[in-house]
Amino acid sequence: MNAVPSVPMRHARMSAVEKRHERLVQLLILAALALLVPAMTKSLSWADDVGVLPFKPRDYTLLTLAAAGVMVMLNRPSICPPAFLMLLVPLLRVLDATFLQRFTITALGDHSIVVMSLLSNFLVTFTTVLLLSTESWRRVAMWVAVCTSLVCAGCVYYEWLGFEKFTRIDGRMAGFPEDPNDPPIIISLMLAVMFTLNRRFWWNVALIAVVSPAIALTLSRSGMAVYSCLLFCYMVGNLRQHYAGMLLIVAVSVPLAIGGIAILSETSTKVGIVTNKDTADRLKAIYELDFERIKSPERGKDLQDGWEAAGKKPMWGHGTGAGTSVWKPHNQVVSLWIDIGIFGPLLYVSTLFLLTFRSLALKFRGFYCLVPLWLFVPCSQILVESPHYWFTAAVCCNLVFSGRFRLVLNSPAKAAARPHTPLPQS
Repeated sequence: MNAVPSVPMRHARMSAVEKRHERLVQLLILAALALLVPAMTKSLSWADDVGVLPFKPRDYTLLTLAAAGVMVMLNRPSICPPAFLMLLVPLLRVLDATFLQRFTITALGDHSIVVMSLLSNFLVTFTTVLLLSTESWRRVAMWVAVCTSLVCAGCVYYEWLGFEKFTRIDGRMAGFPEDPNDPPIIISLMLAVMFTLNRRFWWNVALIAVVSPAIALTLSRSGMAVYSCLLFCYMVGNLRQHYAGMLLIVAVSVPLAIGGIAILSETSTKVGIVTNKDTADRLKAIYELDFERIKSPERGKDLQDGWEAAGKKPMWGHGTGAGTSVWKPHNQVVSLWIDIGIFGPLLYVSTLFLLTFRSLALKFRGFYCLVPLWLFVPCSQILVESPHYWFTAAVCCNLVFSGRFRLVLNSPAKAAARPHTPLPQS
């Protein structure tokens, strides 16, 4: 006769199982941070460019990709199919550039370098969505969002203090991405994830306070506009629960904003005693909310040229890379149309519309993620190549689609059939 284990022994076994599961979750988070934070903030590519990286970025990426994949398998993955179907658009661009090669890019020396870059971005993006296919995906997403935001803002502050120069445009801070328009996109997408998953209002406000000056230092007109819309939506969504807190935030932030604008006007618009007119006009248009001046005439001309290029080959496009290296319309829909034809933007916009429809049907679930996903479309042409963009889209997709497919390594053992026991009356 088998002895029945005592209650303390059962509790000890359950505790051991829970500890093992928690360790696996922590390792999953570490793998996600090691892969995604350097990729999203572009710190890995910057370190390689300046020669401070002791190994090749390719080797680091492959190692962290493998580690992330293993940790996902050990954390009981459950696949959300729509999240992976969203990646058809970047996959089509990779296949077009790799096999069809309808457009050749030699800016980096050889077309194969561009192909490897696209393939690397797609592998990281695929693994990004895969990391959100576990039971603990919310914890993974919040850790990645917070760390990415802090690193992206921190490198902007580091540059502003004069310790390093990253930017390619004088008078504007950029951090590791080197393009001043990238940090607002990255930070806005990460904040949207935090607003969606983190219910603690004051923790989110603290994160806003830390990263907002970094966005201001970039002097990105489109970035500031989208960031302001995201904050407005978040404040409106929490106005009823935190009305008194909103008044306190306004009372504190308005004087700080005025002082910050004065400092930027004095430090960012001059080089020695010479006034940088472009930076001064950009800053004035931002804090005066002059939308006519916020619009860039150069970008308007680029967009017009992009529409004309799309009209020349509307069905199949000119080939992957044409929309980002020749015409540069600063519009994701037009850029996709130039690259892979009309079916690319149709598939891309249909995905966003589907997420929006599901969000509205579920009482605005995941709505904060949709704000930057939509608003950055007319501002950037490299969203589909950015892992942070699909990271936010995958978070929204996991919230609005509840269906999952569980992956198991072995099937559960079937219970042994009990022998037939005769009835008492027989």
